[in-house]
Amino acid sequence: MQALKPIVRPVALLMLGVVASVLAADSLPALKSGLQVGEKVPTFYVRAITGPLKNKSVCYVCRNGDRPVAMVLVREVTPELKSLLKGIDELIDGHRAEGLRGFGVFLSGEGKELLPVVQTLGFDEKLNLPLTISAAPADGPAGQNVHPDAAVTVILYRDLKVTANFAYRAGELTAEEIKRVLAAVQTLAEKG
Repeated sequence: MQALKPIVRPVALLMLGVVASVLAADSLPALKSGLQVGEKVPTFYVRAITGPLKNKSVCYVCRNGDRPVAMVLVREVTPELKSLLKGIDELIDGHRAEGLRGFGVFLSGEGKELLPVVQTLGFDEKLNLPLTISAAPADGPAGQNVHPDAAVTVILYRDLKVTANFAYRAGELTAEEIKRVLAAVQTLAEKG
């Protein structure tokens, strides 16, 4: 029985280390990414991959003007992102009369790599929400100061002023967070 003690102690220490690292991951500080509340949204061009302006260089900030807008800046495509985009798409369809608009900007990688991914996402999910690829590098104007660790940043704005900002690292965009973002988009639409 005495021989087991040396083994039990390292295993217990290992388990404590695993628990500590899980707790540390859960307690990461909130991510500050993209334009913050109160900041003015600058104009920038993107390449439209889906939507009525497909294959054109367009400034959706210019096109949407003072309307309420949900802008989704994406570095990573996940099943949760698909749910978020579908939810925003449905809200826009339901609040088009109030002027609600939105678009997604994919920031990471080369355009050639992203093109089929974005096209397939739009087609498979039957999204009306315009999906675009940044015309400049990810740290350019379309990047809107997006944190390098941010997988998804959602910026809501009206009258070209940011009203809400949601930023998520990989794995942080949960069903609860999606509900929170969609509730904020709903509020944005109704404040008209």
